[in-house]
Amino acid sequence: MNTSITNDFLHLASSLQKEGYNMDQITLQLREKGAPDNLLQEALQHLKQLHINRKRSSGFACCGIGVALLVVGCMITIMLYNSGGDIKWVMYGLTTLGVIFTMKGLVDLLGW
Repeated sequence: MNTSITNDFLHLASSLQKEGYNMDQITLQLREKGAPDNLLQEALQHLKQLHINRKRSSGFACCGIGVALLVVGCMITIMLYNSGGDIKWVMYGLTTLGVIFTMKGLVDLLGW
């Protein structure tokens, strides 16, 4: 099959997904445009791979932010403890935020 036709169908599928169509609606639109079954499966697989890649990059970013919050919270807690300051807000607040970001990132990375 011609690569320009393949790229046209992949571009159409990608634009339909950006407009908010679900996979069934995208399949129907591509069938109406005359896409053969093998090209249809390739386009849907391409869309799924794009979605997984976006979730993976989002997961790495969230995990990085979460771990950074945990490390910063630990360091500030140690400094406040040594100076005799109140550590409750820093310890519990930053730890909670760090754990939430880290868990959200792990969920995105594992694909749940």
